[in-house]
Amino acid sequence: MVWTHTSSHPVATTAVFGPWLGRILMRLRAALSPAPTAPGWPAAVIAAADQLPGTDAPGIGLRRIGRHAAATPAITPTASLRGGAPAPVAIAPAAARFYGLDEEAVSVVYVLSHRSGAGLACLDWLADHGLPFRRIGALHATAPVWSAPQGALLLVDLDTLGGISEMTEPLMRLRLGRPDISVVLLSEEVETHDFGTERLVLADITLRLPCAFASFEFALAEAPINNAAWQERLLGDQR
Repeated sequence: MVWTHTSSHPVATTAVFGPWLGRILMRLRAALSPAPTAPGWPAAVIAAADQLPGTDAPGIGLRRIGRHAAATPAITPTASLRGGAPAPVAIAPAAARFYGLDEEAVSVVYVLSHRSGAGLACLDWLADHGLPFRRIGALHATAPVWSAPQGALLLVDLDTLGGISEMTEPLMRLRLGRPDISVVLLSEEVETHDFGTERLVLADITLRLPCAFASFEFALAEAPINNAAWQERLLGDQR
């Protein structure tokens, strides 16, 4: 026996399209339609960002990171920015200056010391001001200080030479043989600076170490004045 079924609805005569054809039509429409663009400045920003450095093409000066990084620095120094404050510049401290000393009146400075290395701040001060100085180790008869030119000055580092007890006799010989050489004693053992004329038989000035630059400058300026008094005293004794 053969069973048959007859539908009560009429059979559609139009062609039925599957879902695959709809997807194809959507892809074609997307490919043929123009891409949407954002209104306003983004396109200009992108074009300006691609501008090659050093060209005259108009733009707003942006640069896309990584595009031309090898050709130009990524960071512009603050000092070169338009309208920006200048970059801070480190200023080296000014060297100390002699205000009360006539440097041209000092022909040469001898430093009698057994101190190794620098050690004395006054040596740095002399070098900073261009005053010529020469280190010596003794006051024997052949020491260069005996043939020093007029206007010479002698700095004596007493603590490295055995103290005043060891240097009394050599200093007295120098004061009598070359009374025109100004002598400044340097020591940590003295109680205070002595700018007077009580020790003229040994020196013109005595400085307590460590001393300030102002005290050192005053000693260099005052030593020739006291030395002139020492020379007058010697001339008075000879009359």
